[in-house]
Amino acid sequence: MSAEPTLKLFHCLPVPTGNINDIYEMQPIRMAILHNIILRGFNSMIYYSGEVTAGTKKYTSFLSYCNEVINFVHHHHSIEETLFFPWLETKLGEGAMGGNLEGHEKFRAPLATFEELLANLRGGKATWDLDTFRNALYELVEVLRPHLEEEIETLRPEKLKDHVPADEFRTKEKEAEKVIMKETSLIKDLPVLFINGDSVNGAWCVDGHCNDFFSRGQKLRVYFTGSLLYHPPLRSS
Repeated sequence: MSAEPTLKLFHCLPVPTGNINDIYEMQPIRMAILHNIILRGFNSMIYYSGEVTAGTKKYTSFLSYCNEVINFVHHHHSIEETLFFPWLETKLGEGAMGGNLEGHEKFRAPLATFEELLANLRGGKATWDLDTFRNALYELVEVLRPHLEEEIETLRPEKLKDHVPADEFRTKEKEAEKVIMKETSLIKDLPVLFINGDSVNGAWCVDGHCNDFFSRGQKLRVYFTGSLLYHPPLRSS
């Protein structure tokens, strides 16, 4: 009798304390919440990979789900690289966001390796093997998780307050909201966010302070406009 495959899951990040309605304090809180969605997405891929059998409808659906998690990661970092980090560097100083971009480069290769495997599995060009699938994920997340944690440090409220005027932050967030709402898929974004979100340990209410969207009854918009600069849309493919 063969031994059970080793299962390794990754801890989520601690969510910083603070007022979610404060323009500065909300930045690291929001980043941690969204990064934890990514980590739970990968954990779910690792765990449920042991529950599927090649050639079944469940297997096909599982691979499609994996594809959406990967798309989430791509767009999350695309928003950072094209919209948020360049602007923030103009406020914090040249090179201030360099470490974040270097972090993106570190996991680019293992991400591409896993994407290739996933594409081949979805296209029937590769044979399903649980160990191969999980090992490819382990190699990716072991590099990605430290980056997700380190990135939160660059959004410390006290540093942002010293360099970024609140009105400029709000203007940038309105700009980002337009981009996100235009590119967001209600069909594919919501499942990934709701399934991997955590209303208890990563809620939009922190230390008794709740995001104003709740009081207006717009809970769905919290995930889209509330995530602002960090919430990526999902691709249609």
